[in-house]
Amino acid sequence: MFKIILHDITSYMGSYFFRSLLLGLVCAIILFIVLTQLKKKGRYDGSKDRIRDKTIAFFLGIVYGYMVVGITFLCREPVFERVVALRPFSAPVGNPRLWAYQVENIIMFIPYGCIFPILIGSFEKWYRCLYLGIISSVLIETVQYITARGKAQVDDVLLNSAGMMIGWLIFTILATAHRKKKEKTESDV
Repeated sequence: MFKIILHDITSYMGSYFFRSLLLGLVCAIILFIVLTQLKKKGRYDGSKDRIRDKTIAFFLGIVYGYMVVGITFLCREPVFERVVALRPFSAPVGNPRLWAYQVENIIMFIPYGCIFPILIGSFEKWYRCLYLGIISSVLIETVQYITARGKAQVDDVLLNSAGMMIGWLIFTILATAHRKKKEKTESDV
């Protein structure tokens, strides 16, 4: 199963990664210039560190977003039959390929849970992050159904949301460790 997941990830990255890097870089440079100019004019009160952090998170968000669009829509051919699976955990998982799909749905949303709280501070609250994960996943499933580029499955929404919360947990742990380190450094001075 792990070989399947690694193969899938590398094939997706080969198809969309470099384009997403270029798009992310262009967008991040624009954001950096805008925030720097707003700070100079007194219209943005964030520190230089905050501008850097937002720019990096924005870059990662654009790269990640383009990758998700590529994986969920662009790399798929339209199918003839539209399928909606509303019963939770009804998807078959009898072989390694099917298990890999389940794990990939979780992995795909982990970065989302890490990036969004940095970009928008109100998403540091777990329930807002969960809500965003659910809404985003439902949107993806709806568009997949409309465009016939995948099955609309409630399992995908649940697994994507679980991935979002794992990402949020990683963000929370790292942010807490960073704050403690910063407080210790400031108290040592």
